[in-house]
Amino acid sequence: MKNFQKKSIILFIIKNILAAIVLVTILIWITFRAIDKYTEHGVAEKVPDLRGAYMEEAEILLAAQGLYPKVIDSVFMRDKKLGTIVEQIPQPNATIKHNRPVYLIINSREVRQIALPAVNDFSSRQASSMLKAGGLNVDSIEYVPSEYKDLVIDVKYRGESIPAGTKIPEGESVTLVVGQGRGTEKIIVPKLKGLMMEDARMEIVASSLIPGAMHYDEKTGANEDYFVYRQEPMEGNIVSSGTTVNLWFTTDTLLLKQNEHQGTYINNQDEEFF
Repeated sequence: MKNFQKKSIILFIIKNILAAIVLVTILIWITFRAIDKYTEHGVAEKVPDLRGAYMEEAEILLAAQGLYPKVIDSVFMRDKKLGTIVEQIPQPNATIKHNRPVYLIINSREVRQIALPAVNDFSSRQASSMLKAGGLNVDSIEYVPSEYKDLVIDVKYRGESIPAGTKIPEGESVTLVVGQGRGTEKIIVPKLKGLMMEDARMEIVASSLIPGAMHYDEKTGANEDYFVYRQEPMEGNIVSSGTTVNLWFTTDTLLLKQNEHQGTYINNQDEEFF
């Protein structure tokens, strides 16, 4: 009787162990099947070549392959069409699992605008380096008479003189106007009194003279409405081409009525250069 009970207990234990093994095996099989289904094991898609395509085109091409795009960066490449894809990860013809992203780098949809750095009074070599570092190019150098040789006097863009801070599309080219020493040509200094800063600067350059220092009236300071009320050399003086012309600015119209000889220079005035 005791032997029978012992055998029954052993059989019961063995049956439970075998049942547990079968159950664990079934659970493992179900788990792996679920993982395969979730990760779509064995299902791979070939990545199309999206370089040069627009985002709208890329979305259609990827959707047909069961994939989708994801933009990770934007750059500006002058030799590529604006708004097109310039690089992708994974590379074309690589295989990836279904319903996975393809990471894209696109060319900017707009050309970045670069503020022209202040390069006046720098050597042409220094100025060229500064412009190149900022994303601009120098296509030519124009030499004009000036008091100082080999220093940048002005910058031109598409034939027009432009001041520092002017926004230019990245990659564009400018012309540097560089001094070659004072010339022998005699120039009559034009009347600048009453002109706004940019108008006065253009008049000076057009007369083969060089824009010099700007002095602001202490009471008004720098203001977008300021105008010239004093100049040196004075209008009508005969000077050599390349001579520097210094200007005094104000917003006080009463100063226009004063004689230039009566203008007062204040030591603690703000001073800038063109």
